[in-house]
Amino acid sequence: MQQPAYDRRFEDALDSAEALFAEKGFHAASMRDIAGAAGVSVAGLYYYLPSKQTALYIVCNRTFDDLDAATRESKSIKEPKRALYTFVRGHLRYMVDNHSAYRVLLRDMEAAEGEFREKLRARRRRYFSTASGLVSRVQPKSGAVSARIAAGALFGMLNWAPMWYQSKLDGEVDDLAGKMVALFLSGVAS
Repeated sequence: MQQPAYDRRFEDALDSAEALFAEKGFHAASMRDIAGAAGVSVAGLYYYLPSKQTALYIVCNRTFDDLDAATRESKSIKEPKRALYTFVRGHLRYMVDNHSAYRVLLRDMEAAEGEFREKLRARRRRYFSTASGLVSRVQPKSGAVSARIAAGALFGMLNWAPMWYQSKLDGEVDDLAGKMVALFLSGVAS
């Protein structure tokens, strides 16, 4: 089924905003830049994206939707370590395949204002809570480190991966996810 013209143009405008935010940063990108990249007039762009804030919100919200979809399988896995691996693999796969979207989420989400900021922060808390819940399932009952701190450390490791990851040197994402989970669970020195 063919996508309606409005939907295609909206997606083009949104993809252009995402690419420019990733390249220049939210504050440096203008609606004129987005319109040019999308191949529409500035007035036409406002028909699809009424403001730069709206564009940022939709880009970040779409990224959370995609991350939730990429990690959804982990919620149905009973074995705790396998569930954590599945979450990490889904997260890494998304980051590698969608580095522009993820970069905008990491770098520019806090530029959102008002209700947009609150909604995105709530999404981030829910996503973090999912990871924290998976971490708490693999921890010993007398965990010396809170699941929140441990999940934060895990995200620290994950969020730096796009800076250094090269499939030719570091292997496929599935293998890398396994190595990261092993490192996370066992530590470097054990």
